[in-house]
Amino acid sequence: MGHMHNRTTNPHLNEFTRVLLELRWGDMDAYGHVNNVTQLRLLEEARVRALGSPTHSTDAPTTPGQSGIAETVSGITIPSIFAEASETTELLVASHAIEYRRPIPYRAGPIAIDLVISEVKPASVTIGYSIAEPDGSVGYTLAETVIVFVDRTTSRPRRLTQEETAAMEDVIRPAVPMRGRNR
Repeated sequence: MGHMHNRTTNPHLNEFTRVLLELRWGDMDAYGHVNNVTQLRLLEEARVRALGSPTHSTDAPTTPGQSGIAETVSGITIPSIFAEASETTELLVASHAIEYRRPIPYRAGPIAIDLVISEVKPASVTIGYSIAEPDGSVGYTLAETVIVFVDRTTSRPRRLTQEETAAMEDVIRPAVPMRGRNR
């Protein structure tokens, strides 16, 4: 079962999986802020680090240690069903929703991308994100991604197995508080 993130806070979430990512100089736009498209890429990178690579079965081995994945991901442990499914299943983005609440200024040091699994349906999973300062002092962006499980042989959505669904039920948390939500 997942556990509460105990070292840091987030202005929008109580329990989450945290991924720390370094910003790059090239992430900035002409206004000196992290570009909106770059923010979507940061969400993608955080999702892959937290959930496992959708191409796990063909990826190079992970090197543990100083730059390894274990030091950039903390908080609720998300079951490895995404990486495990990658051999027979494509994990495709069905939709993104994103709200840019504040510009992210460039600076040295990591930015926190906090993730929650907020919904598990028969063939899809909804992931919520909050981009924030690592100390929780400022929240910048809220977003959601719906990932669909697609069978590689039929190219059709496939249902999550009972085991996959059961594993995900322990980590479901409230959705990110996006504006206009009808939930």
